Parts: sequence; C-alpha cells; structure tokens
Amino acid sequence: MFTVPAGLITIRFVAGGGSKRAETMGNDGLSTNSLVRKIGLIADDVQTAMKREKGEEYDKRLIEDSMQRCLENKLDAIEENMHELFTSPGTREFSQLAMMLEQSRLEESAVEVGEAVELAQEFGDESVFTGRRVFAKSKMAAMIEYLTAQGNHVYKTSLNKLLFYSDLTNYYLFGQGISGAVYYNRRFGPVAEPASSILSELVNAETIRVEPRLHTLESAAPGDDVLSAQEKKVLDWVSDTYGKMSASEISEFSHLEMAYKFTEPNEPIAYEYGKFFKKLPPRSLVDN
Repeated sequence: MFTVPAGLITIRFVAGGGSKRAETMGNDGLSTNSLVRKIGLIADDVQTAMKREKGEEYDKRLIEDSMQRCLENKLDAIEENMHELFTSPGTREFSQLAMMLEQSRLEESAVEVGEAVELAQEFGDESVFTGRRVFAKSKMAAMIEYLTAQGNHVYKTSLNKLLFYSDLTNYYLFGQGISGAVYYNRRFGPVAEPASSILSELVNAETIRVEPRLHTLESAAPGDDVLSAQEKKVLDWVSDTYGKMSASEISEFSHLEMAYKFTEPNEPIAYEYGKFFKKLPPRSLVDN
C-alpha cells in the first residue's frame, strides 16, 4: 500500500596508516564506496589538469590517494567546528540540519499514516480513501464548475490535481473531503476516476466550454446550491495557490507530495496524507 523512499548511508573517514573504512551512521548521506568511485572517475581529468598546469604527469594511483587525504583533512576541519556549526542558528549548517530534521519527522509521521491505513483496510474501512464521505457526483460537478470559473488557465490534465488538492485540503481543515471521490496514484499524478465522465457531461450540457482551457460559462452559477461557504473558501484558496500553475507544473508538484510518494502506483491515496502537503492554508481559514 505505501512505500518509504530509500535513503543513503552516512559515512565518516577514519584516518590512520592510510586506511579508510565506513561506519553506518544512519539512513541519509553518502557511502564510502560511492565517494571512492567518484574519485576514480575524475582521476584522469585531474591528471590531465595537473600536467597542463604544473607540467608534471602524476601517477593516477598517487592522485587518488592524495585526493582522499585532502578530503580527510576537510572532514577533520569540519569535525573540529561541528559544535559551532550545528548549534549556531546563524550558520548554513544549522538551517540545513533543521530542514532535514523536519523532513525526517514528517516522513516518520507519513510512515505511521501508512501503517494506520493498512490496518483500516484490514478491518474493511475504505473511508480513509473517500475522505470519510459518500461519493456525491453533484459535489464533484460543482467543484469542477467552481474551479473553472476562477479565471485561471485550467486544462483537463490539471483539473484532477486541483480536485485532489481541494478534497484533501478540506479534509485537513475539517476532517472530511468535499466530493467523497477516491484518488489514485497514476503516472501523471493523482486522478479521480469519475472526473473525466463528469466533465464530459458538463461540456455536453454547455455548462463548461473547452477551448482548449476549461471555463464555466458566465450564465452558470457554479456550486451555489451544492457547495457550502466553507467548501468555497477551500476552493478559492486552492485556486489561488495552484490555479496559475501550468499542467506540467502542477503535475510535477503533485509528484513531490508524500501523498503520492508514499502510495504505490495505481493504488488509492489516503486522505490523511493531505496534512503533509507542501502548501497548506492557515487554520484561520476555517474561522474567516
């Protein structure tokens, strides 16, 4: 059901007698073997550069050993300043560490969500994929009309992503989705299967026009008798936040979300992942 993005292995060089070894320090970082391979790959270029600049053709093995010693010296210098680097808020390292810690915390929380989703499935609770609502075709139709009436360049390929962000953002704020649709992890991003047929019906009914972007006709009153005032606020926020993105931009952006990364291809996406979106509205949106 869910996947955990693979990490790398952090290493440290241990100087002494010219030997090198790697020690596992965690799940993120670089491996010694990877670094040694990179040294080997550029050794020829270093040899050429040295010959050009210094007029001396150094042995390739000597170059590789010397490069490794240079790196060890840099790591030693980092070790000496490590306390200051990681305890001083003004340093770049402190900021990077804080960012990595927050990302790791979120990923751990996402793993917990995945485990809870699997447990819910075992007990037959599919509401985790519907935003704890029964699917309402009228709601999705109203969402499509409302989103395409905002003046943005909404295309068929970006519509599903706007619906996805709307439903899961509403769940984040209010504990339930808007339409009750199930979104699937597809190649170009999250997709709600009913969206295509509902859009076709709206086009055939001449409520929405395609040329090639979608827009609701001025004579329509999008969502007036179907959507609540709170739901419209969420749709307004989603339209303002994502509506100006091109189809390719919003597709690529959706691929970066944990909701997408932690769900297997062609599997349904749990609404609970909405709380990990990279962009979320302020809680004050509920009160305004």
